Amino acid sequence: MKILNQFFSTLLLLSLLAGVCPAFDTGSHHDLTRAVLAEHGFDEDSIKAIQVENWLTDYYSNSPTYSMHRREVLEQFHFDNLYTYAQVEHYWAALINNLKNETQKAARDDDVMSMLVVMGIGLHAVQDFYSHSNWVEIHPKTGPDSYRATTYLSTVDSSQRDLLKGLHTGKYPDGRNSGPGAYDPPADADLHGDYDTGMNHDSQIRPRWAEAYVFAYCASHELVSAFEKWANEARPGFWSGIQTFVAENGQGKKLDLDVRASRNISMWLKAKGLDGTWKGGRSGSTRFFMAFSSKWVSGDSSVFVRAIRDGKVQDALTKDLYGVGEDLPVPSVEPFSLRRRTVEFHAARFMEANKSGLVGKLPKFGTPDFYARITIGGQEYWTRTIQRSRDVEDPWTEIAFADQETNSVPIRIEAYDEDSLDAEKDQKYDINPLVGELDLNLTLDLADLILSGDIKGLFDSASHPFSIGGAKPDSPRAILNAWISSAPLK
Repeated sequence: MKILNQFFSTLLLLSLLAGVCPAFDTGSHHDLTRAVLAEHGFDEDSIKAIQVENWLTDYYSNSPTYSMHRREVLEQFHFDNLYTYAQVEHYWAALINNLKNETQKAARDDDVMSMLVVMGIGLHAVQDFYSHSNWVEIHPKTGPDSYRATTYLSTVDSSQRDLLKGLHTGKYPDGRNSGPGAYDPPADADLHGDYDTGMNHDSQIRPRWAEAYVFAYCASHELVSAFEKWANEARPGFWSGIQTFVAENGQGKKLDLDVRASRNISMWLKAKGLDGTWKGGRSGSTRFFMAFSSKWVSGDSSVFVRAIRDGKVQDALTKDLYGVGEDLPVPSVEPFSLRRRTVEFHAARFMEANKSGLVGKLPKFGTPDFYARITIGGQEYWTRTIQRSRDVEDPWTEIAFADQETNSVPIRIEAYDEDSLDAEKDQKYDINPLVGELDLNLTLDLADLILSGDIKGLFDSASHPFSIGGAKPDSPRAILNAWISSAPLK
């Protein structure tokens, strides 16, 4: 069995390295999906299930356990290889019509699992549009103090469409010379690229990722509202069952494992130029990847994995995405109109402290692998792991959302050294100068951005960060330089 597990893991690693499909990093999809579904009143199991289906849209685009045809079907949900506005417009119309049709079919059939798959794939595709297109360049921020909330679907019936004539997405892979479907790439097509090149905004280390992330948040809200409307039209009461879905008969533990797989496989993937795909690079670990994936791949698949693996939903959702058929009218979707603002955590530097509590000469062995778990409001954000580094600049950025009428938001910051496959066994770093306190507990006043709690004052920009670290006798200790800002969505 051990040899078989190693075989599965090696096969998975090699296949993923052959060509990981481009998308918002898994961490962005994961956080966006949870934030939006929670605001729509979804319970925990339903959120997790849709997060998993969202991730599997990427995973099964590369998995060796999937046929080439099945992988090519899923590759169509990344909003790539659309080189003109007409092609983008056609794709959007086909996608929204397909999502509506499959939502209503699932509702009529009372098919909960198919609905979870439809939502996971649909959210993945819509989120990727803002990462893979030049939408953020066409709709730049009007200033540093706010984000734009204009989405593609909100412009369908408005004069703003005049601005979209240059809208397009990038070519992927870079060497593509035909397809998919009817669209062959022009010689001067923009490339999707990677973490260092191209037009993508896939991760926190890419230009204008934050704007793309905010647009995707707004568009995800629009789509979930549309799902609700379509489902209720076809079968009243079906939607509430999706919101309150519970994984039963032992599937709850498997669902938790699938959620861990989405993070761990993305975090630890390493080789052939890839060094993690969670929230930027530098998180790859072949040792951890092989150990975890061998057990997950060879284990008994959950109903959530099987639901997307059978392919019936995605076949219907790809109808005419890259075709030349007649353009269909886009079903009406209510534009994003919620009053929201960002709450942004930016780590400028994170470093291990020596025995004197200062950055300086440190032991040569046992280099830590830093990551953080940051809870903003009610949502926890797992940062990428920075492997084998005692002192790292700009390691982490996290964006949460709050109602504009909210007065204050609690924030908790925990720092860890990644030691094992089980995160609960990872060693925690002390970043609080109070004896016996390791974590930071803060409150951000959204009116004036003043912090209270373990840090007091205004620290809202790169030019005005706070610096705080652990103190003896707590150990090990680290020092965090960071700032916390906020801006409304308009």
